[in-house]
Amino acid sequence: MSDSKGHDEQADSAKAAVKLKEAMTYRALGKYESALKAIDDALSIQPDSTDAFLMKAIILAQLGLCSESIKCYDKLLAHNPASTIFLRLKAATFEIQGSFAKAEECFAKAVELEPNNVELRLNLANSYKKQKKFQDALKCYQDVLEHDDSNPQIHYLVGTMFGNMNDYGKALSSFDEALRLKPDFSDAKLAKGIILTKLGRKDEAKQCTDELLETKKESAPQKDAEFVSLNDSCRQDYEAAKKRFRQTYSPQQ
Repeated sequence: MSDSKGHDEQADSAKAAVKLKEAMTYRALGKYESALKAIDDALSIQPDSTDAFLMKAIILAQLGLCSESIKCYDKLLAHNPASTIFLRLKAATFEIQGSFAKAEECFAKAVELEPNNVELRLNLANSYKKQKKFQDALKCYQDVLEHDDSNPQIHYLVGTMFGNMNDYGKALSSFDEALRLKPDFSDAKLAKGIILTKLGRKDEAKQCTDELLETKKESAPQKDAEFVSLNDSCRQDYEAAKKRFRQTYSPQQ
């Protein structure tokens, strides 16, 4: 009896995989309605398919159907409430929708599940920042500094929060620390110049500007490679999911 059940489950899994391969083909062709139909067919065969719900959530978000996408993440989290990946992707979808308070709830839950995960704390801080909850964002950055006081990007972000709260003295100290750790950190140099101007220290501000211009002459402008955008960790989860779909459900396989 159990052997028969196991055989049936394997057969259903294989049939669902065929439908998901069809969905990947349709998606690659830009035929999103057909892709969603194939995913729904897969779910009718295997109603608890994590891959199907995740693929559907991603496509729906791409189409701007964020509320429907979030429903898929709700189903995924119902089966795996401790998944910080699903929480992050759900939060990112809320942000696309402009629902920053709901995104904050997801990121906060993810931090509860993985309190030592720096990327999650940065995601939460970014969510606070978008809501102009600068004190809460500052607390997140300071929590990160407790684990890594040598990260110039975090000192810079602390400085921006102090600046947003008009605490220019502390902002200046944070930017100075960022520049001590990374002397060619152009964003910190620019921010320091702005703060010095606000403090009426115009000669020092001009010096910052001159140094910044000199740096740009010496090297072409580029982003600091190690300083990832605060939303890139969510994007990495999203790209990782898409890559796994391609590897698993590529029509060639």
